[in-house]
Amino acid sequence: MITAIANQKGGVAKTTSTISLGGLLAQQSSCLAIDLDPQGNLTTGLGVEVSDNQLTTYEVITETAEILNAVVATKSGLNLLPADISLAKGETELLGKVGNFYILKERLEPAREKFQHILIDCPPSLGLLTVNALAAADTLLIPVQCQFFALKGLEALLETVGSVKKRLNPRLKILGVLPTMAEKNTVMTQDVIDTLKQQLEEIKVFDPVPKSVKFAESNLAGEPIHLYAGEWKLVQPYRAVVKQMVAES
Repeated sequence: MITAIANQKGGVAKTTSTISLGGLLAQQSSCLAIDLDPQGNLTTGLGVEVSDNQLTTYEVITETAEILNAVVATKSGLNLLPADISLAKGETELLGKVGNFYILKERLEPAREKFQHILIDCPPSLGLLTVNALAAADTLLIPVQCQFFALKGLEALLETVGSVKKRLNPRLKILGVLPTMAEKNTVMTQDVIDTLKQQLEEIKVFDPVPKSVKFAESNLAGEPIHLYAGEWKLVQPYRAVVKQMVAES
């Protein structure tokens, strides 16, 4: 199953969530994480440095390398298709290609046969890379920061999802919304979660991921949170998402 992790707003823990979910999935099945963000935060967050001769997402989407030749293993057991700043150039190059919304879907086919789960960490925009991810995905997970201004961007994302379902990928399903960086026992956090549940009647709202410096520390260490800290309250929200992903696959 291919799951896109997307929100056009930055700083909502998309990459941290991809690492956390991928690490847990890799414990029980084969899992590939795809860095689709030119910032390359997923790559560095999994402890991988892109060398000069390393094949990346850029080569895969520009059809100069096969995906399985570009995949690297990480110390956590999660496989990675790395990315760096060259991917920004790749998005521009895609604009001139016929069928450019489906390039990623086509390039993923060999990986789909090999890996039980594929996670796509999308860039913080609703540009061509994100639309490619949505066109390729079976499900979408939307991380949302527990702040009121974070709710405003959801409407634009859901409109894009509706357009993708109508025109490009009718099977795309929203796995759910994942509230992140939740501050314990605050009125703000509870109000945001309540508002999400009211506005998104037919979309699952997962239990929130607490705010903790240990997520940033685990990214610096190049490890998923369950390996770095192992605290139940930090890992459990991601375990619940993984359970849903496994049930959907």
